[in-house]
Amino acid sequence: MSDYVNVPSPRGPESPSLSRDLELAKKAYKDGDLTASIAAHTAKSKEGAAKQEAHAGEGSEYIKSLVFGGLDGIITTFAIVSAAVGASLGNKTVVVMGLANLVADAISMGLGDALSEKAELDYIKREYDREAWELKNHPEGERTEMIELYEENGVSKQDAEMIITTMAKYPDFFLKHMMNLELEMMVPDPDDDPWKKGAVTFLAFVAFGAVPLLSFIAFSNVEGIGQDGLFLVCCVFTATAIFALGAVKGRFAQSNMIVSGAHMLLNGSLAAASSYVIGWGLEVLVPDE
Repeated sequence: MSDYVNVPSPRGPESPSLSRDLELAKKAYKDGDLTASIAAHTAKSKEGAAKQEAHAGEGSEYIKSLVFGGLDGIITTFAIVSAAVGASLGNKTVVVMGLANLVADAISMGLGDALSEKAELDYIKREYDREAWELKNHPEGERTEMIELYEENGVSKQDAEMIITTMAKYPDFFLKHMMNLELEMMVPDPDDDPWKKGAVTFLAFVAFGAVPLLSFIAFSNVEGIGQDGLFLVCCVFTATAIFALGAVKGRFAQSNMIVSGAHMLLNGSLAAASSYVIGWGLEVLVPDE
């Protein structure tokens, strides 16, 4: 078994509580309050700062997959619907095309995210095992490399030697720092599961991608609404979902939720408008036989 699986998570359950309140620190930064920031870094919250960081990490770990899958799902499905409506295709054709895209792309996106994540983790693991082997069998060479890297970053040789010599007393920490500085890689948590991220991407794609179709289908039996009316309803529901997804992204990114939602909505609107224009243009330029 490789040393990689034995690397403790820096935020694992055995980590000591940090002497700061993370939530207060974030608020102080947002407000530009230096006094509050100092206070936040010298006091522990009621729940413990380490626990707060752990919870933040658990949520943010999947935010990329959630946003990536959700945004791609809702925009691509709505683009299909927009193009079909622009080309004046029948309601049944619109639903069939949208549903086929939803299922096929959701599977493709979920598997693609999982497999790419797994490939990245496997590569980091191989590099970690190699560095661990080199550190175990030739520690002096690894320490020399790190001293040179410190010197390249402006640290004097004397200080670099003192820092690296001290750090080398703690092999796990030294190895993770070496991976980051030398290879620009962060050692992942051994509990990281690429298939969970793939599942989040798949579910987000289906959940958000279904919004345009469900709204189109749900109102299709309303008397006198017509395809244009259906498309308008679809636009309203889709725009709301896209804005909500952008707001969620902003919440996790600690940015303005309204601005983040507006940016996401603009992105989706441009994609949908382009698809509609293409569908309409083909309907005009390419006559039915």
